[in-house]
Amino acid sequence: MVIAEAKEVLDNLDEYSNVQEEKDALQDAYDTAVAVYENEEATQDEVAEATLNLNAALAVMRRVPSRDALAELVNEMSNKDLSKYTSASAAAFRTALQEANAGLANPNLTEEKAKALIEGLETAEENLKTVSKGSGSGSSSTSNRRPTASTSGEGTAVAVSNGASAVAKAASVVSDTTINFTMKRGSAYCFKMTVVNGSNLTPSFTVGNGNVLKTQFVAKVGNDYYYRVYATGTPGQSTGVYTTLPGQNAVKHCTVTVG
Repeated sequence: MVIAEAKEVLDNLDEYSNVQEEKDALQDAYDTAVAVYENEEATQDEVAEATLNLNAALAVMRRVPSRDALAELVNEMSNKDLSKYTSASAAAFRTALQEANAGLANPNLTEEKAKALIEGLETAEENLKTVSKGSGSGSSSTSNRRPTASTSGEGTAVAVSNGASAVAKAASVVSDTTINFTMKRGSAYCFKMTVVNGSNLTPSFTVGNGNVLKTQFVAKVGNDYYYRVYATGTPGQSTGVYTTLPGQNAVKHCTVTVG
């Protein structure tokens, strides 16, 4: 129930990075919802409005990056097979992983430093480049073929320019949560997914294992879509969180583990 979820968040506000105004807004929405739910004469419209306002207040709450989140990411990345990636990108990844491990060993690790280490390791993973097939030089998977030149030279420039423009305008989904984290069994968490360069597109929101997390659509505000997940699996189970835009492949945003 949304009131129980809000109560859990309010009882642990120090774990959230929101500004005080947002925390106060959640408290106000919670108090109003409790009053409405306890009022036997409340109308269905009043209940619906109180629920919507409380869901909206919950949707903006964001957990502070923590040592536990960093430890989970390091544990996941430590098993990554780097043999198929270029030596340069693999070396950068190893450096980021070593820095993350050093951060975990620091008893005075701050939230800001944990966030920076998490972002650094995730960026290093994203920048891993696969070795081209049939190439022994360890080059990246990016094609080295030159575009075929036209007789005037102008056609090539236009083609390259148009291609770059198409890439720049490709629709995508940006999640407000890209850090792997753990949820207590029975708890809930709200994701905000923003559609970029695709105002007419609606993303589908899914998880890899529906027995671990149950999903619920919460609201749409402009190009922002809010989805809630409920931890229903057994402690230790994990699953990925994905979105898919029409005509595109699914994109993984993070992994959630039931604690």
